[in-house]
Amino acid sequence: MSGMNTLLASATVLANDFALDKDTVTPGVMGFLAIFAIGVCLYFLMRSLVGKLRGVSARAEEQEAAEAAEKEGPEAAAVAEASAGASSAEDPSAKA
Repeated sequence: MSGMNTLLASATVLANDFALDKDTVTPGVMGFLAIFAIGVCLYFLMRSLVGKLRGVSARAEEQEAAEAAEKEGPEAAAVAEASAGASSAEDPSAKA
């Protein structure tokens, strides 16, 4: 614990002696790279989220069709399966 206090005191003394020109200090290349990396990560995160939401939406539609088929009988089940097959054939990205 004593070492941390000494380090903190030393850093404070060094910081007081070191002056920066506030007009010329910029984030530089490292700042740009950090923000760029955050942007790239955010892009892939949002892309993954959209894919997951499409999968959830497709499964919910299939479940609703199955529930409607159970209520209406076997003829409605055939119609629901045909419509579910057609919608998945149109959008191959809907499969998760």
